[in-house]
Amino acid sequence: MTPDAVGNALQRWREDRGLSQRALADKSGVGYASIARIETGHQDPTVGMLARLAGALGIEVMDFFTGPKAKGRPAKRRARG
Repeated sequence: MTPDAVGNALQRWREDRGLSQRALADKSGVGYASIARIETGHQDPTVGMLARLAGALGIEVMDFFTGPKAKGRPAKRRARG
């Protein structure tokens, strides 16, 4: 899995929860700049970061890698046209 894929998953989960990057930073203890860099694929998150982010989002760490599942998890967004 590429950093972009993890970043895209993080962004989808964050937006699904209605959180800004700053709000997620406050809730997770991961720095705002780190969240922004992860979401844009410019930083690989550590396992510790993923654990804190997952906890703040109410998901499991593996959800960043396995994609959406049943149980109301967010799916990839389709372009509106």
